[in-house]
Amino acid sequence: MTWRSPLARELVPTMNRDLFVGEHQTHLPIPPHPGAFGVKRKHHTHEGVDLYCPQGTPVCAVEPGEVVAIIPFTGPRAMPPSPWWHDTDAVLVEGASGVVVYGEIRPCVGLRVGEQLVRGDMLGHVVQVLTKDKGYPLAMLHLELHVPGTRYAFDWIDERPPSLLDPTPFLFEAATER
Repeated sequence: MTWRSPLARELVPTMNRDLFVGEHQTHLPIPPHPGAFGVKRKHHTHEGVDLYCPQGTPVCAVEPGEVVAIIPFTGPRAMPPSPWWHDTDAVLVEGASGVVVYGEIRPCVGLRVGEQLVRGDMLGHVVQVLTKDKGYPLAMLHLELHVPGTRYAFDWIDERPPSLLDPTPFLFEAATER
């Protein structure tokens, strides 16, 4: 089954580092874009794909699955703490392609671990993650993909976490689905 876009917006692939959010679309970053999967950053390698979008954008399940965890993702509550970012959460959903991590969101009230989802069910809303405006969007959906059985979003410091997969091909499929 093909993924659908996790956002109710058109996904448009781009390598342009200066192009972020259009009126009705979300740019799908590909390397060397700083929001792309596997891009080397100052203190780590990027574990997911950042889909820049306005704060409050609804986030939906890309495929059917089960909510397997809801965890603090960024900010002082996260492990390890990241006080340079606002507190955000992540919803982990296990489906046919593995465990999808929907990070930098506020989950829907009442969403629970063990809940069965269908493709397109709403999981929450994008919230502002960045505390300082550096000329980039302050809100985005951070999307990761891990092997089945994963229950945490691991940091990629030196070695790539063994559970971590690249979600980009699935997002490209979603971008071409009409």
